[in-house]
Amino acid sequence: MYTVLPSPVLQNISGLRFQPLIDFRSGQVVAHEVLVEIHNVNLEVLFASLPSRCALQIFFWQANTLLQMPGRGHYWLNLPAEHFLNAQAISLLLALRHQQRLTIEIQDPLTPTRMSKAEQHTLHETLHRLKAAGWKIWLDDLTHELAEDYVRLALPVDGVKIDRSELKRHMQLASFIHYVRREIAKPVLIEGIENSQDLERARAAEAQFGQGFLWPESRIDARVTL
Repeated sequence: MYTVLPSPVLQNISGLRFQPLIDFRSGQVVAHEVLVEIHNVNLEVLFASLPSRCALQIFFWQANTLLQMPGRGHYWLNLPAEHFLNAQAISLLLALRHQQRLTIEIQDPLTPTRMSKAEQHTLHETLHRLKAAGWKIWLDDLTHELAEDYVRLALPVDGVKIDRSELKRHMQLASFIHYVRREIAKPVLIEGIENSQDLERARAAEAQFGQGFLWPESRIDARVTL
């Protein structure tokens, strides 16, 4: 169990939000991405400047909270790429009894492209270790600008989430999805689906999964116990 230290950020968490991930073929919810809820805070701005240790604490607090919930739901959690270079973080991940119910999203796709060759090698080896321990790992927020970098990196990810901005590139979306499936990972999820037109465009591009405000999210009250 990761030690939770007193922090204004952690103490302000009021709950967890669950965003459904949809299988286009069946129309069913296959998992939920889980986000913390903090009132009156822009979470994107907060997490962009969040101290490394605090982000790691939130991840493990979420993981342990979710694994103690009744039922057998599957949950996707964000983790900054830098933690895959952190020996302590990896030891904790390997020790966590995730029950094959948790998927890690590498939340900042730009970071691995800026790592040194040695760091990229470590990242590659770490992902193999985690996958051998039963973890599923997806790359989050991929854009066409970063796609070639990830072809070169050849990270052993289980799938790719396509950034919501790519939905606006109407004519190029299908060719981009085909490229990602051929060169990086076959399972692909498109984010940012907000209406029926977005849904049809994503399906036509042959993505397998979708996520967005078209499907209502849920929430639970959950607070960090210090």
